[in-house]
Amino acid sequence: MRKCTERALRYTNFTPESHPALVALLDYGAQRPGLDIGNYGTWQSYRSEAASITRQWHTICEMLHAVSFYDITDDQIIDASQWAYSGRMTWTGMEWEFCAGQYWPTEYRTAVLAILHAVLP
Repeated sequence: MRKCTERALRYTNFTPESHPALVALLDYGAQRPGLDIGNYGTWQSYRSEAASITRQWHTICEMLHAVSFYDITDDQIIDASQWAYSGRMTWTGMEWEFCAGQYWPTEYRTAVLAILHAVLP
């Protein structure tokens, strides 16, 4: 588990033992995007994209507290993943798999956000 995942889980009741799918989803979202500077015309556009992806991580962490407040279960997360973000995120029982549409670094955190948003009342 990544350190930023551990920090995000610090003040929640979620553990890898009690909520394996949710913790794995959070850990999936915690991955570094691996942006390629060659895909951007200017340094400014690259930095803008990187900042946007970082903001998405902060939003994921904020939503995690709401998910904790509502006592969301792994079953709810898995059910929501089947239709949220067009069902492009799949729980295999051990890890999450994501089918990118265009450019993975700009989509994977959006998919995590969509699933978290879908389970909240």
